[in-house]
Amino acid sequence: MTVKDQAPKQKSSRNYRDTILRKLCQDETEAIALCNAITGSNYSADSKVLLCDLDSSLMWRYNDIAIAVENELLCMFEHQSSISTNLPLRFLSYVADILYSWFVQTEKLYSSKLYKIPTPKFYVLYNGEQPLKETTLKLSTAFEVEGGENSLELVVHIIDVNYNSENEILKKSPLLRGYSYLIEQIRIYKKQGFTRDQAIGLGIKHCIEQDVLRAFLKMHYEEVAKMLNFQYDQEAEHRVLREEAKEEGFEEGRQETARNFLRMGLSLQQVTEGTGLELSTVEKLKEELV
Repeated sequence: MTVKDQAPKQKSSRNYRDTILRKLCQDETEAIALCNAITGSNYSADSKVLLCDLDSSLMWRYNDIAIAVENELLCMFEHQSSISTNLPLRFLSYVADILYSWFVQTEKLYSSKLYKIPTPKFYVLYNGEQPLKETTLKLSTAFEVEGGENSLELVVHIIDVNYNSENEILKKSPLLRGYSYLIEQIRIYKKQGFTRDQAIGLGIKHCIEQDVLRAFLKMHYEEVAKMLNFQYDQEAEHRVLREEAKEEGFEEGRQETARNFLRMGLSLQQVTEGTGLELSTVEKLKEELV
């Protein structure tokens, strides 16, 4: 079964802001060019395209993109923060939701006839500022024991789409190249000391002047600015959560060290000086050990 044979079962009614890349992919011609660039396919301009959204999902995120072109299903996450090794597990839930929402008629699964689905492929479009350590992630890496030939596998390819990465994919997809250029310009303005809002506005205007995504940005100027603001809010939120997690881990470590010192018979003052904890905190830890 190809996309041409499958009628959409679900329409998008997302209640959060889109990303620019998702918005750009709503143009079928651009979506086909993006898919050809990423997968190395050669789909024609009249190929059937379906942008698959989810109204609800366990892994529902603002930065997911699922595009079905003919008999392939490209599942993509746009990623700015450091790469998580759990991405294959996230994709596993995501692709199941996409397939059952858009392509699978559950009652037909009980038939003896093989039920065909579009071939899923998984990609992370990385435009973060940290150097990539890996370009491929596998679900099997998370297995407690080796899976074997009858086990499940899901492979994710990570593609650096930063404008200065000189990735061949950027040359093949004007949409992706233009988007990457916009993000790069915003970063440049931020590093020059402009506020986030100012950097976004200046970045958009610069791209319009340089004829980069000109028609799209002129038509959707305010919407694009809001989407970028939301995107950077999400990035900042994730960064804060990571920092909080580090701080919590550090605090737990200090308290465990204090407990060990107390078990060794060190005085409250010695434990306080050795760990940097408040005296009241050390006293509570000592009470817990009694």
